[in-house]
Amino acid sequence: MIKEVDIHLLELRYGHTRVQNDRATVRMQNSINCHGQIVPALAVTSEDGNRFVLIDGYLRLKALVACGHDCINLQVMDGGEQGALLTLLARNNDRQWEAIEEAAMLYELHSRFSCSFGEIGKNIGKDKSWVKRRVDLLTELPEEITQAVMSGKLSVWAASRVLAPLSRANAEDANQLTKKLIKDPLSTRDLSLLYEHYKKSNRLVRDRIIADPALFIKVVQQQDQEKAAKEINDGPEGKWLKDITVVCHILKRLTQTAAYAFYPEQRAFKHRQMQIWIKKADQYLVELKEIARRKEHDQSIEKAAYSGDGSQQCESA
Repeated sequence: MIKEVDIHLLELRYGHTRVQNDRATVRMQNSINCHGQIVPALAVTSEDGNRFVLIDGYLRLKALVACGHDCINLQVMDGGEQGALLTLLARNNDRQWEAIEEAAMLYELHSRFSCSFGEIGKNIGKDKSWVKRRVDLLTELPEEITQAVMSGKLSVWAASRVLAPLSRANAEDANQLTKKLIKDPLSTRDLSLLYEHYKKSNRLVRDRIIADPALFIKVVQQQDQEKAAKEINDGPEGKWLKDITVVCHILKRLTQTAAYAFYPEQRAFKHRQMQIWIKKADQYLVELKEIARRKEHDQSIEKAAYSGDGSQQCESA
């Protein structure tokens, strides 16, 4: 049943399950100004029968209020909140939910209505483990991070890929980084880069990363630019020299540890494998020496030919 009701008759019990998105709100406002409310919101009748619990349509509601409307079109479902939530989650092809929004609604079903993960999964076409992973996404995040995501100050990607695992390892650093990102956001690429540096850094460097993430990214980018400029300046021969230096260091280490790697009681299969790679290394070295010798020979011929052409030009002049 679809009906038009006064906005003040709505109970907004599930507003906390939606991520705020200012751009989406503006787009919805523009649509409503041009075409009105096209798709009705989803609601159920409250327990007293005098009001309506809004299940879905919080973005439409916000846009309608911003446009000065005092009524909203509702599709009023039978079956209560639990059935309406399950129906909404089962319509996963109708709209693209943020993972944390799904997690919040699943958590409501699990905590408020005592639905098991298996029961929820059966009703929405997902398996039990999928439901649990979604709920874990919400429950494993500290409250401060969850609030920042739901208010639109942090992206779901930042929360799930960086702040959630960081929080499990170091909650204090995760909270501090959250505050910094709210004040001075980083792109997904920069945040991923920052987290990779954080994971492999010592405590002193980590403190610098958390203290000023934006400055750390600028320093890293400058270092990368300087490195790229040096590689361009050095050319292919510079990279070649760097690579062969690494190879020589590795060969030296292999030589030093060969006495421990080879021993009389060694398994035949393992011994054959090691001998195969020694032969390959020797083959590559022979090929390398041959290419270098051939190139030197070709350059000598080119120089001689060039000198000969020059002398002929002088005689003819």
